[in-house]
Amino acid sequence: MDYFELAKHHFFEGLRLLEAKDFKGAEFQFARSLELMPDRVSTINNLAGVKLRLKQFAEGEALARRAIALDAASPEAWSNLGTALNATKRPEEALQAYDRALQGDQMHASAWFAKATTLLELKRFDEALPACNRALQLNPGYYKALFVKSLILKKLEREEEAQEVYLRSLKMRVAASPVFTTERRATQAADILVIRHNPDVDGSLKSFEALHRECPNFPGQLAKRFPDEFHFAYVFESDACEPGSRKQIPQPDVVINNIANGEVILTKGNLPVLTALVDSFGVPVVNHPAKIVQSTRDATAGRLADIPGICVPKTMRFSSEGKTPDELVQAIENQYDYPLITRTLVFQQSKGMTKVDNREALLAVITTELPENFFVTEFVDSRGGRESYRKLRAAIVRDEIIVVRADYDSYWNVHGRKSDERVAFYMNNPHLLEEEKRICQDPEAELGQSAVQALQTMRDRISLDVFGIDFDVDGNGRLVFYETNASMNLFSTARVEVPYPQASEDKLKQAFQTYIKSLVARR
Repeated sequence: MDYFELAKHHFFEGLRLLEAKDFKGAEFQFARSLELMPDRVSTINNLAGVKLRLKQFAEGEALARRAIALDAASPEAWSNLGTALNATKRPEEALQAYDRALQGDQMHASAWFAKATTLLELKRFDEALPACNRALQLNPGYYKALFVKSLILKKLEREEEAQEVYLRSLKMRVAASPVFTTERRATQAADILVIRHNPDVDGSLKSFEALHRECPNFPGQLAKRFPDEFHFAYVFESDACEPGSRKQIPQPDVVINNIANGEVILTKGNLPVLTALVDSFGVPVVNHPAKIVQSTRDATAGRLADIPGICVPKTMRFSSEGKTPDELVQAIENQYDYPLITRTLVFQQSKGMTKVDNREALLAVITTELPENFFVTEFVDSRGGRESYRKLRAAIVRDEIIVVRADYDSYWNVHGRKSDERVAFYMNNPHLLEEEKRICQDPEAELGQSAVQALQTMRDRISLDVFGIDFDVDGNGRLVFYETNASMNLFSTARVEVPYPQASEDKLKQAFQTYIKSLVARR
């Protein structure tokens, strides 16, 4: 094979890897091709584009200028230069580069799109709209341009039109491919498909990619923790179940079911559809829908109630159907003393949750806040002489139990460490962070053997594969159970000023790596 044929081979291999989103692999192949044929503008342009995708903006800019020196009329080279200039906060220069690209080719849809995006960032909305429209005229299937058009229309205060265009852009994106995939890397050992619940589509006009990146629990965290080890693909439930969509979903080695609220599945009645979907891949499924529906709040409470050394607050569901508010209050009072906690069936992360101290407050909650069906849970004060309320979280990864954090609050409904208020609380109480480290390092020494044994029994009784347990241990050594489900953040969400223990993060990462590899081997 001569130099030309070898350079051609590397070039086309680079294009294949670029299509597969293996940017590092494509970078290597284009660079090898360029070594053999240093002045080939198309290779330089492709290598520049890959560098920009890898956020190597200085190198991308240098390559774009090199291509322009060889061919001053190259639209791709000028467009790449514009992207590099934009990324390094030089938008006015970027506009000039896009105009040069369009001088070379007025039919260059991506240059029109890039110009529209830059004008949007510069708040020149009246100029951005015609540029975006031109990109769509040249490429009617350009869903990214349609999405940007929705953002421009919103800025022009054409709200209804913006929402309509936005929904069309999502539909067009799904038609092209219902799947969002992470970057492909040569070191990745397996393909993991995450099936997600449908997103909340509102006036915020989040992109298809942003909707997927904001996956709010542990399956969304995995892609950030394991970019080199595993390749992730995400798909929404409704998109995966559309006729014709199934064949567009790449075959995975493992499926993670992230439709993780049993109440939602039971309410919708879509267990058969979800089961058929996850089973259709013929690979191991983490948190199968059939397991999820067995882990509703009241079912879990009943399953754990007789474990020695554990306090499981009584949890019952109530319905206002056919009852007056007074009758419903009486039915609750027949089962509970005050204070008690009301909460919705669906919401997680402490949303839809109210501590009720008396009859008057219960009447107010029933008539103004709660849906027709809801839960009531016994309130248990587990402080045992401590000033602060405490919520511990254990992450369960198949057989592994890892206590990953301990959160504290002066308020009964303990939250994490995302807000300025919560950061200030911990900065003023550093001894609590030290206590947390001791608990996570040696749970049995700090919480007692009985509490650790209770966690082990809970793990065995709950059918889920990966999930979290929120709990506390009271002054008598009893484990006080708060909740368990498969839709928790297991890795850290804390602000950098008050981090969760790194040792626990490392243990959790190792547990996931071992478990996923075992599933791949089983397949």
